[in-house]
Amino acid sequence: MSPDVIAAPVPDGMNPELRLHQRGRAELEFLAAQRAALDPLRDRVKARIEASPEAASWGEAADPEIGELRAAAERALAGSAEPGVIGAALAWGRGRLTPRAVAAFEAQREELLELAQAPDPAAITDRGDEVVPRYWKYEFHGTTGGWDGHEHMGFVHHELVYRYLLVPAYGDIFRQRGQVAAAAPRTEYAAICDLGCGTGQYTLKLAETYPGARITGVDLSQASLRYAQRRAADRGLTWDLVRAAAEDTGLPAGGQDLVTSFILLHEIPPHALRKVFAEAFRLLKPGGDLVFSDVAPYRERSAYNAWLDDWDAENGNEPWWRTTATADLVETAEAAGFTEVRQQPLGPGNYPWVTIARRPLERKEPT
Repeated sequence: MSPDVIAAPVPDGMNPELRLHQRGRAELEFLAAQRAALDPLRDRVKARIEASPEAASWGEAADPEIGELRAAAERALAGSAEPGVIGAALAWGRGRLTPRAVAAFEAQREELLELAQAPDPAAITDRGDEVVPRYWKYEFHGTTGGWDGHEHMGFVHHELVYRYLLVPAYGDIFRQRGQVAAAAPRTEYAAICDLGCGTGQYTLKLAETYPGARITGVDLSQASLRYAQRRAADRGLTWDLVRAAAEDTGLPAGGQDLVTSFILLHEIPPHALRKVFAEAFRLLKPGGDLVFSDVAPYRERSAYNAWLDDWDAENGNEPWWRTTATADLVETAEAAGFTEVRQQPLGPGNYPWVTIARRPLERKEPT
């Protein structure tokens, strides 16, 4: 290893062979430190919001209204510079994060390609650009150019952005994926479809939990699917990967025992969300299970956390977080035809929030 190459700590779910040059590592760690430095300002904002009478009554309301809470928070924060400073700092960091991660990749492109390249990209089924919905053009999370803004964005985002920014900020985010996989009602499934699979973070947990299952991963990002294929191959796994929208997969009807997703729903507009439930119903065999995890409803969050979720979404390129966090997913599932619908939290602050349902067995008509 050359003197300017530093071995980064290897969080769960990351490639242990990655060695990033000191400059790229330092730039990404600086952005993580800049984000962490905002914590004292966040603490002051939290104290002012929690001291408001509206926060005290938030948990008592039968149907709390996020718009009213936001208005109350604005009154509580009147004259405070902290929200503006936090918002400006986050926007500054977000605008530099993807470009710096891409630059770090390009500085070591030849050696990192050995870790990033898909073994057989031609094996990924691509339904074509004509089925790509308009909302996909949005730069989710402020990722410059979107999830396909770089040919190896799957590797760049997962191995660099996650490793150096998201894991330090949020902790063991991969353990949550294992918890959701294990929340499915059965201990064995023959066929599983992971909608919005991305680079396969949750898909790997599904493979670990149900080793006998044939797994299909669906996503709109070519770069993410290519790196998902690589991550599976590195572990001796083979998945059926499809580039398609979760609401229009093109997969055969009735072929899956479990249709599932991890934090997909808040990335799509309401009309697509309803279609995703309908598509999941179509894909499932009678008696098959649905397990969707996503952001916690505002009603299940503390006043401060509900405010923070909504404020962060507004300032962090999350246009459909509020519509998902206020949606009645039980009603949405039942409208799609599901029965036995229930919801449960799986972590602190009720996140991730999981919706579990079943496609009913078909009744035979009397002859």
